[in-house]
Amino acid sequence: MNRLVAPILLFVLGAVAVQLVVFGNYVDYVRPGHGPLLAIAGALLMAAGLWGVVAGLRAASGASAEEPASAARLARARAHTRGPLAADRATLERLRAEEQAEGHDHSRLPGVGWLLVLPVFLVLLVPPPALGAFAAGRAGAEVPRPAAVATDRLAGPDPVPVELHDYAERAAWDEGRTLAGHSVVLTGFVTPREGGGWYLSRMVISCCAADARSYLVEVAGAAAAEVPTRNSWQQVTGTYTPGDGPHAARITAQQVRSVTAPQDPYELP
Repeated sequence: MNRLVAPILLFVLGAVAVQLVVFGNYVDYVRPGHGPLLAIAGALLMAAGLWGVVAGLRAASGASAEEPASAARLARARAHTRGPLAADRATLERLRAEEQAEGHDHSRLPGVGWLLVLPVFLVLLVPPPALGAFAAGRAGAEVPRPAAVATDRLAGPDPVPVELHDYAERAAWDEGRTLAGHSVVLTGFVTPREGGGWYLSRMVISCCAADARSYLVEVAGAAAAEVPTRNSWQQVTGTYTPGDGPHAARITAQQVRSVTAPQDPYELP
């Protein structure tokens, strides 16, 4: 039965991908537009795993049917060691070698191979959350250098909703020229700041969580004096303030309020 480990693992991996799409949790790992592709890949993995299980069961059934015949043939050969029905020496040695080979078949996985399926089942039952404060804090407060800084003025009446990474790039790499004189609304999760205070953070992905980049905006002002719970989602209304560093972003908060986590936790470039 150990030959079934690989196809069962394929089937479970496919099931994990499909259930992530069905329940919408796939946005914790990839862009929203990749959902259909992930579902198709999961379905193909499930089909390949199911085909492997059927083929493995058939092979195991055939092997079980052949083993008694082989054993019976060797018994007959041993029983007729003399007389006209006696088997020759070469035949007896070959049958004994085949019997020993069957008893020492190393082509199958050891039983411990079934443990490979366990972590996949855990992901199926308890999927890990999206990247949060731990990943954001490790990258540091310096805002990643953009390919091009936005130079257009903010549109709309104040306060203007702005994506957090857009605000951070304007603040850190354009000295807030297009932010000055406006109040903005940012939404993100809380990352505690070393030495006190906190950052409003978001992760930006181009393809999937593996290429995620973190953007941290320091929240200052009397409205931000109390540090919210780590990884909690907050909406900050405030104005641009120069950051503490050459490429750091900061906002002076006028209002901070808790919000529910968005359906898509990542921002897109």
